[in-house]
Amino acid sequence: MTITLHGVPGTRSTRAQWLLEELGVPYEHHKLDFMKGEHKGEAHLARHRHGLVPSMDLGTGPMIESAAMCLALADFHENKLLAPKPTSPARARYYEAIVYAISTLDECVIPLYFHKKVLPEAQRDAQVIAAKEPTWKVAADVLTDRLGDKPYLCGQDFTAADVVVGYDLVLALEIGLLKNHLKLADYTQRLMARPAFKRAFPM
Repeated sequence: MTITLHGVPGTRSTRAQWLLEELGVPYEHHKLDFMKGEHKGEAHLARHRHGLVPSMDLGTGPMIESAAMCLALADFHENKLLAPKPTSPARARYYEAIVYAISTLDECVIPLYFHKKVLPEAQRDAQVIAAKEPTWKVAADVLTDRLGDKPYLCGQDFTAADVVVGYDLVLALEIGLLKNHLKLADYTQRLMARPAFKRAFPM
């Protein structure tokens, strides 16, 4: 199976690349240039009708959505133990964490990241920040509770859930959202110390 990832470093495509690096499987990474509009070009639109990233081909045709890619990759490489056993209690937390990242964390952290760091000062909107910060504050408490005293979200073992959630937390760390959440900050630093993370995430 030849795996091909089409994405942009630093975006949500980093989730898939990070997990691929954790798995240690061969893959091709085709980097798109946002500034040149390559994500809206005919070739990429054939892979992702919305003109977004990432898109991945696992050998069976284009696949979209970074969380779905991580779930599939962990299952396809079961021997790498990046997902809890299907019948274990940790499996429920695993699904919860991944869906929570996509449905809740992405929706508050990414807008905050853009309006606090990425966009030019003139384009940053204080109303967006004010609207998203309350959700982040609750989310930080939820994640702190889920993490508890464990090294990783699902227990003693690192899983794909740590990759999917970890992406958001790295962005949160960069814009100072973890200053009052020391347990999450320590957890994020632990994730960032992993060799696979360093290979995948542009810092």
